Amino acid sequence: MKTLLHFFILAFALQAFAAEPPGHWKAPSKDGRPWKHAGTGLAFPAMLGGYRLAGEFEYEKGGCFIRYENLELRTRVDIFFFPVATKAATLEEQQRLILQEMDNVTTDLQEMVKQGRYKNLSIGPLGGGAIDLWMKDDAPLAARVITATRIGQNDEGVQEAVLKQWVGITYFENHLITIRQMRPDSTGDAGEEGFKNFGGMIFQIIKDPALRADISRMIDLYLADPFSEDSVQATGAVLAYLKQAPFYPISIPEYPISDWLERCKKVAPGTQDHLLSAFMLGAAKAAFAGGDSPACLNAGAKQFATIYRQLATKNPQIKLPEIDEFAVEAEVGHGGEWLLARAGIKQ
Repeated sequence: MKTLLHFFILAFALQAFAAEPPGHWKAPSKDGRPWKHAGTGLAFPAMLGGYRLAGEFEYEKGGCFIRYENLELRTRVDIFFFPVATKAATLEEQQRLILQEMDNVTTDLQEMVKQGRYKNLSIGPLGGGAIDLWMKDDAPLAARVITATRIGQNDEGVQEAVLKQWVGITYFENHLITIRQMRPDSTGDAGEEGFKNFGGMIFQIIKDPALRADISRMIDLYLADPFSEDSVQATGAVLAYLKQAPFYPISIPEYPISDWLERCKKVAPGTQDHLLSAFMLGAAKAAFAGGDSPACLNAGAKQFATIYRQLATKNPQIKLPEIDEFAVEAEVGHGGEWLLARAGIKQ
């Protein structure tokens, strides 16, 4: 019953905007690969912090948006991409375009109040800021919170729902990007926190292309000589980056890896760090090449096996028959399947 109620409320919220101009929907990739926007180079994963990518709407006259949904949180997020006809070369020009787009958003909502689709419209103050881009000029940002009561009709009569919407607009790679996240106002403080968390993930995606080239170079530095002093420093930077970039399909089965690492820590302190780094950076290399979750898992497993073999020659006390068995499979590209089977996880 709870799930059905959440679905009803979300479905009601999905009607909160006017009918889209002519265009067509595209379903997400069947193999779970990220959706990529050609104009900006930005890539959005099939799952982002508990939100599922529902699809893309492509406008006939240009531009598009993608939609994320979370039924449990009764939340929808639409991310719009519209190219700018003439490149905005200065910060002032970019800010002007952003503010014009924000005016368009509020004007649309005010028009829907006149149409009787909304009431009690409350437009919050305009906030400003910037998205810090690595080695590039900041991307300007404008944001505001809008609350309104949506008036809808179903078989039971007129239905009302108080909705809160967070709107963020930025300029990136000659495109206006508008993020509209909507959820019931009744979610209160949890909803406010959700706005911030999801917005932070989107900002991280926007930051990613500028960071990615440098991080990719560090991964290659590590792979060329995993035990050098430069590699150790590069590894720290890559791991810090991955911690802040939760949208790559990288995961390590806790069992039996955690048991292996704990044992290595006891018998040969320090080896566990090398092994964990090997798994993460091997997986990251595959992720940067567009690999899906199985590809990243197999790549991480293979690098883990490589470093395990090297460490075991100097620290034979870390050897275990189980790890040896795993390494054999990992070296031929089947380490991920072996780990999932060992952990009792169905593929």
